[in-house]
Amino acid sequence: RGLTRQLLTFSKAGEPVRRAHDLGPLVREATSFVLSGSNVVADLQIAPDLWPCEVDEHQMAQVVDNLVINARQAMPSGGTIRVELANGRIPLGPVEGPSVRLSVEDQGPGIPRDLWSKVFDPFFTTKAGGTGLGLAMVHSIVRRHGGHVEVGSTRGGTGARFDVFLPAMPGAIPQARSAEAPARPEARMAGRGRVLVMDD
Repeated sequence: RGLTRQLLTFSKAGEPVRRAHDLGPLVREATSFVLSGSNVVADLQIAPDLWPCEVDEHQMAQVVDNLVINARQAMPSGGTIRVELANGRIPLGPVEGPSVRLSVEDQGPGIPRDLWSKVFDPFFTTKAGGTGLGLAMVHSIVRRHGGHVEVGSTRGGTGARFDVFLPAMPGAIPQARSAEAPARPEARMAGRGRVLVMDD
């Protein structure tokens, strides 16, 4: 089921349903969930004046999940993952303008520079037992949101760093996460006919 959901991200069925959201709570919750019970801790740095972004919250949670899982797997002996959210500008994306930057840094062995251009390719992986879909899905989701993602080394020269840039909406009012639709009164219909149920 999980694999099917990942593959749907590459298809038309995976198009994002975007609304204005504050990424802070989403990133904090997803990071905490992924690292729960592990020997890796998170250093969360979230700007207090963070701009809202128009995103599909479920797909953005997948982006955070995959980046943090990737960083956690790079540190089997434990360590600290730095996760940062800050306002900025998209450097190379399809649109220019204000953006929110999500950065995830690990303290692992890093990624050789000659592999940087391949890490987002589907089914490319350097991990035994990996599917090579996690970072490919990150790239696909970010691109569909009009954003841009980069890979590099951490400031100390060791470890890997991923930067995700998403178009921001300064001044927008973020919606509550996973807001339930208002309850509708039950409607009953009577009639005759045939019902066709299709399962693809």
